[in-house]
Amino acid sequence: MEGYGITEAAPVLAFRNCNEPRPGSVGIVFPSAEVKIVAEEHGTILSPEPLKPGQRGLILARGDQIMKGYYKQPELTAQAIDKDGWLNTGDVGMLTYDNEIKITGRAKDTIVLLGGENIEPLGIENALCGSNYIETAVLFGQDQKYLAALIVPSHDLIDDFAKNNGIIYTSYADLLETPEIQNLLHSEIESRINLSTGFRTCERIFRFKLLPESFKVGVELSAKQEFMRYKINEKYAQEIEALFIEQN
Repeated sequence: MEGYGITEAAPVLAFRNCNEPRPGSVGIVFPSAEVKIVAEEHGTILSPEPLKPGQRGLILARGDQIMKGYYKQPELTAQAIDKDGWLNTGDVGMLTYDNEIKITGRAKDTIVLLGGENIEPLGIENALCGSNYIETAVLFGQDQKYLAALIVPSHDLIDDFAKNNGIIYTSYADLLETPEIQNLLHSEIESRINLSTGFRTCERIFRFKLLPESFKVGVELSAKQEFMRYKINEKYAQEIEALFIEQN
């Protein structure tokens, strides 16, 4: 059974009907909760007026199970809950005509390409991590012509591939730069992100950088094992910038 909620909502906001589960939906809004979808841009609410069913926007929730606030953090509470009691979940999605929720991404994670295309990175990142050779993948491309990725390969499998294919190298970092490993990862990416697997042309990964070290909690990951994208941007600023330098 699939459902949806966040800690601040204690935590259930929706769950699927066990007799009539709808693929792509996280279920019917929980009876004790109100949910509305509002227009947003990069996580900022443009209007408190609810959007019509089928229109994508920021998911807000209200009800008796919503928290009163963050402990001794009134400023943070004010950012999360408005004067009318609506909690900003930070998630982007839509409501169906029969009050089911569909999640499409996170507001602050949305990438807008130079051509105006909105990209939700999570689905693409998860698809990339479906490869046995990819441990972690993070997308970039805000205000750029295309998407690029930082990728942490699966160390042991890359080592095995090198041994099985007679690739000589002096260090693991050097191994990742060899044509054989670059081509291997390029093939893995192309096989998962393409039109036949349901992705748009603008969602293809045009360039990538392989990182030798796994992401760590407190450095690139939060305690919940979620990306702290702003910290990844800071730590790998040079690598990210290089991904978008025009090549002749």
